[in-house]
Amino acid sequence: LDFMEDKDLVILANLGGGTIEEYVEGVKLLNGTGIDFIELNISCPNVKTGGMAFGIKCESAYEVVKACKEVAVKPMIVKLSPNAENIREMAVTCAEAGADGLSLVNTFNALAIDVYKRKPIFNNITAGLSGPAIKPIALRMVYEVCKEVDIPVIGIGGITSGIDALEFIMAGAAAVQVGSANFIKPDISLDIIHEIEDFMEKEGISSLEEIRGII
Repeated sequence: LDFMEDKDLVILANLGGGTIEEYVEGVKLLNGTGIDFIELNISCPNVKTGGMAFGIKCESAYEVVKACKEVAVKPMIVKLSPNAENIREMAVTCAEAGADGLSLVNTFNALAIDVYKRKPIFNNITAGLSGPAIKPIALRMVYEVCKEVDIPVIGIGGITSGIDALEFIMAGAAAVQVGSANFIKPDISLDIIHEIEDFMEKEGISSLEEIRGII
């Protein structure tokens, strides 16, 4: 954190927890740091209700978001799970609970099987799927959510190029996050920025606001 603060960066801290109490305690700890935003990851399993993620049902999401917002002194972004029962209703619920912004989507619940060992590849049987394969679905969800809420939405899911990022912006995203692609090329975000700049110059676009939410 000290290293990032020295670089004069905007810092977003992703926070997970197994209970509402753990989330609240995490928010309190982050309040005393130099971060700029708290990203509340509600895809974590609720250990008090059998392990179902907080972000699946609107009721549990509302409880954890509201509890955290009551103690947060930093702007709070809620990261939504694509596995929610209804992503539009979930977005509205989190906004009503006090979210300052939303980010979506997190990973999709998926399965891979080792046919030679006759067993799932992951010990937990299922695991989170991310990367380019999820982009069209993530893009659709971002588009739908942007039509439902008046708070900023950060688009996530399979972004590996400037064109990918521009798709999310045209769908209404205020910003984008790059995840899996960093494992392939750690400085890929710089490439994405340059590609966006090149596109804007070629298309005669002076501001992203000219195309944000154009779809």
